[in-house]
Amino acid sequence: MTMDENLDRTGQHYMIDKSLIKLMVDAADLKTGDIVLEIGYGKGALTKELSKKCKVIAIDIEYADLGLKNVVQVTGNILERFEKLYAKYSFNKIVANIPYNISEPLMRKIFKTPMDLCVMTFGKNFSDILTKKDNRIGIIANHLFIVESLKDVSPKAFFPMPRVDSVIVRFLRRDTNSVYRMVVLLDDKKLKNVIERISGKTKNEVRKITKDFLFDKRLYDLSNEEFTRFEEILANETDFS
Repeated sequence: MTMDENLDRTGQHYMIDKSLIKLMVDAADLKTGDIVLEIGYGKGALTKELSKKCKVIAIDIEYADLGLKNVVQVTGNILERFEKLYAKYSFNKIVANIPYNISEPLMRKIFKTPMDLCVMTFGKNFSDILTKKDNRIGIIANHLFIVESLKDVSPKAFFPMPRVDSVIVRFLRRDTNSVYRMVVLLDDKKLKNVIERISGKTKNEVRKITKDFLFDKRLYDLSNEEFTRFEEILANETDFS
């Protein structure tokens, strides 16, 4: 199967607009010592520009020899390889035009990793989720990062063209020691254990705080309404004094 034949299966859309590629590279504020992860390198248009600035770890589901210096090419699914790649290369930035069907699971992994800065392209609907503070992904993203929509992007900027408009979004790590840093690291634990560990309260005290309905759920099991309630609990200075 060739790369072009594989595009429909992977959901990947490769950016071909050179001005937008330059915008993404400039927005990443890359320094010589940075190590940047690129997800979905395709034919290497973005990879080439990134590699002029710093070391690049470039992953794609389908291999294509780019022949670029300063680039480590990896073949595979980023959702399966993310933690191992981070452990091996300690990348501190991500610049990528990702497959839109991995947007939320990828962000969950990014939340748990100390990224300095990310510049990524998302579908318009998901970028709206990220920039708002009325849903679980948006709330977490804005607690951990300064989230900024840089530019709306037409489908014509990609090959093949996606069916939706896109947005380039930048995430700049916040310096504050947000409680959400611990929350996302414990996302596989029940909330009773998360709140107990963060607050130092007993299970009975936590049960009273959560009024039972959040007690046995996990972070990403919550509806947006439940997550808003959870945010209120975390923000309550009395409960966490």
